[in-house]
Amino acid sequence: MDPRKQRSRDRLYAAALRLAEDRPIASLTVTQLADAAGVHRSTFYEHAESPEALVEAALTAELDVLRDELMKDRSDAATAVATVTEGVLHHILRHVDIYRRELADGGGALHAMLSRHFRSTTETLLDRGRVEIAVPVAGATPASVSDAAARFLADGTVGIIDGWLRHPSPRVEDFLRVYLALLPDWWPHRPEA
Repeated sequence: MDPRKQRSRDRLYAAALRLAEDRPIASLTVTQLADAAGVHRSTFYEHAESPEALVEAALTAELDVLRDELMKDRSDAATAVATVTEGVLHHILRHVDIYRRELADGGGALHAMLSRHFRSTTETLLDRGRVEIAVPVAGATPASVSDAAARFLADGTVGIIDGWLRHPSPRVEDFLRVYLALLPDWWPHRPEA
């Protein structure tokens, strides 16, 4: 991406996250976001098709950095997964007003976005041989079991995040205490936070 386009995208991302802290994403308009970023409406559409898509892209960009760090981490899988999970939780706390409001009771787009992030991370770990889901299921292929496991972990994790954010002052260590207790034995994790 050329530097000018990168600067416009960065300004749009920052404006989207700043405005989404104070109001529902569905209430944001292209004009508000373009004005807040100091760009033209046409520039907005070079980066996203809607305000919702822009907020999602801004949050996903931060999550992708964490996934990239996970893939570079050469420590054992349990340590690497724990480190990136903590990073995701800190990301969520940095944007707690957005996530708290938008995840409430199923949370549509952000629930789906987080679920895709966790599922994609699990699939990447499986594809690279960092983890293995060795759960034999009669009549099911290993690939279908891995797919089901990735979906189970992703949606379950987002559900726990939603519950965690309902507390007035969510703390990472409180999330991890519950999360680690609920993780299945076949998923790499450290037994204590």
